[in-house]
Amino acid sequence: MKTEKDIEKIIDTIKIPSDKEVEAAGLRFDRRLRRMKLRRRLIWGTSSAAAVILFGIIFTLLWINEPEHKLVEAVKVTKVVKVENKVAVPTLILSGGNSVNLQKENVGETINGSNIRVEENHIAYDSMVNNTRGVEYNALVIPAGYMYNVTLADGTRVMLNAGSRLKYPVEFIGERREVELSGEAFFDVTKSEKPFEVNVSGSKIRVYGTRFNVKTTRLNTLEAVLVEGNIGFQSPNRNEIRITPGEQVSYDSGSGHVEVRQVDTRYATAWMDGVFKYQDKKLNLVLEDISAWYGVEFEPQVDITIIEVTMNLNKKTPINEVISFIELMTNCKFVKERGHYIIKR
Repeated sequence: MKTEKDIEKIIDTIKIPSDKEVEAAGLRFDRRLRRMKLRRRLIWGTSSAAAVILFGIIFTLLWINEPEHKLVEAVKVTKVVKVENKVAVPTLILSGGNSVNLQKENVGETINGSNIRVEENHIAYDSMVNNTRGVEYNALVIPAGYMYNVTLADGTRVMLNAGSRLKYPVEFIGERREVELSGEAFFDVTKSEKPFEVNVSGSKIRVYGTRFNVKTTRLNTLEAVLVEGNIGFQSPNRNEIRITPGEQVSYDSGSGHVEVRQVDTRYATAWMDGVFKYQDKKLNLVLEDISAWYGVEFEPQVDITIIEVTMNLNKKTPINEVISFIELMTNCKFVKERGHYIIKR
């Protein structure tokens, strides 16, 4: 019968796949888990008693070798990812404060005799030649499970993701075209002598005829990815930074840190194709997207900001299957309690 020492020698001769060969990112314990399973198979084939002993040793080593700072961080991370837009269907809030359920409006008709035309998952504003009423603002609010399009009065097209809100004038009057965004949206801006500006998270994105994606997070961060054209990003009390196609500007309003880097724009715009697509994305940011789309909440009891995820799932995937996939990829456990998910190790 082989001894534990013999088993160790056998294991050491077997090649364990590198992290690059692991399909999904974020599996920090994957190699150790596979090694543990291999030990168990070999040991049970020779001696069940030795298996029990060795399993206990391995479990102890994994427990001891786990960095202490992770346990400390886990105590600090108690924020619940919450769903913020409290509407059930795409809703238009008019300048007078009245709200319109866009799912009930008939396609091809205008809203209350205004310049707003209703189309399939889309509203469009016709420019008013003789506007004597001054600046009036509408807001488009998109809840969980929906994406929606709006064509502004200047012809600019905006597609909003779930959990987003866009405030904009019914007609652009004055020297600038200004809108305000929270959440995520893709802009296809019509060229004009009037600059187009997006106010988001206390910062401004100045547009010069372009296509780009903007996203804000609940951690008070902002990401803007330029697909075509050029934009300028200006955070409070800072000079404007010009961004070129294929670049992403990230801004943390808490620290004031601004970063510009090259990215694959396909990941930033994948949501418009109805998929969750990420490569080495922090789990807390992934869960924000899932929270916005499915209308669910998460309460992490571990530090999910240090876990990265790579995935490509259709948004039509049932939430329980999405959760199961993430559990497999991250070695975390999602426990549903009191209507939301608690994340544990």
